[in-house]
Amino acid sequence: MEFRYRAVNAQGQASAGQIGAASEREAVRLLQHQDLTPIEIAPLGADAAPVSTGTRLKRVKGQDKAVVIRELATLLKAGVSLAEAVYSIGQTHTDTGLGHTFGQVHGRLRGGESFSAAMRAADTEWPDYVFQLVAAGEHTGKLAQALESAASQMEYEQRIQNEMRNALIYPSILVVSGIGATLLIFLVVVPKFANILKNSHAHVPALSVWVLTAGMFVKTHLLMFALVGAAALFTAVATASNPRVRRQALETVSRLPVLGRWLVETEMGRWAAMLSTLLENRVPILRAMELAHSGMRLTSGQARLQQAMREIRAGKKIADALATGHLLNITGLNLIRVGERSGELAPMLRAMATLYENAGRDRLKRFLTLLEPIAILLIGTVIGVLMVAIMLAVTSMNNIPLH
Repeated sequence: MEFRYRAVNAQGQASAGQIGAASEREAVRLLQHQDLTPIEIAPLGADAAPVSTGTRLKRVKGQDKAVVIRELATLLKAGVSLAEAVYSIGQTHTDTGLGHTFGQVHGRLRGGESFSAAMRAADTEWPDYVFQLVAAGEHTGKLAQALESAASQMEYEQRIQNEMRNALIYPSILVVSGIGATLLIFLVVVPKFANILKNSHAHVPALSVWVLTAGMFVKTHLLMFALVGAAALFTAVATASNPRVRRQALETVSRLPVLGRWLVETEMGRWAAMLSTLLENRVPILRAMELAHSGMRLTSGQARLQQAMREIRAGKKIADALATGHLLNITGLNLIRVGERSGELAPMLRAMATLYENAGRDRLKRFLTLLEPIAILLIGTVIGVLMVAIMLAVTSMNNIPLH
């Protein structure tokens, strides 16, 4: 029986091809005898095409990365050797890019490289703090704990992103519903009364004339509007995928009254959680602050943190340097001061991250509570105006002179 395979050698170089074996297990054994680590094996049938080294695997999600890092930490805590744990994960996730990545890592481990260096050389992109935590875990002999911390931080960031994404779902539904209802009135209801405009004796109010004319224009040029709408949607998606545009959008949102404070608190909560995780794993304070600073998405926040780091290098206390930038509230600054004095800065930062996360969540709930009636009122007003315009046009027919 023929099998197609993808494998890596001891130097981490990928190869692909076909091999004859009685079973999949036998194929794995034959490849291992050739000093190859298989990362994908499948029967070569009518539906299976030979795999080339240039085959692109599907994109790995952030949530999958966090899961696999926690899985690796669990295996190490259970007493499994690092090489065996990495190989096991590569075999478990052969259908994703993670299987390819951990196959590469396993090959480099066999070649004598450190785990942190092998992770950096792999194809999958990881947050910078993952490499620092792994290197710190290798240095202290607590790699499993460092990987757990990395997984927790990745899960925290994923949770924050999901909350922000979920917060935008409801307003988006309201906007789409309002646009859909308006188009329905223009395309279905308005044309039924358009003949009123042709009656030269009817005194149609200006509002009704405008609505009926606009409705007929939309229906007549429906294809054009559809093409323009599709182009606008495509442009919006392409623009939103631009990191620079997203950063500018976040900066704009950060200046808004309610959402702005929520965004700043969310970002500072992420910063505190990341800094706490790095310090708990004995990453030097300045290096930890640099990594936490790089994770800040607000340009203004990055600039203030950069200024704070310069002052800390000059000998200023962390709390005093952060107070200059006005990024933290009084409670956050007090927690950092207590942490500096007691030598428990990491737990205090963790407490501050939890505090900011809860405060940001409460602020978001209040915003959504206000948004719902406002959005419903606006949508109702638009639809109400359209219906009133149509009714005025209908009643104007009763005012036709009888001479």
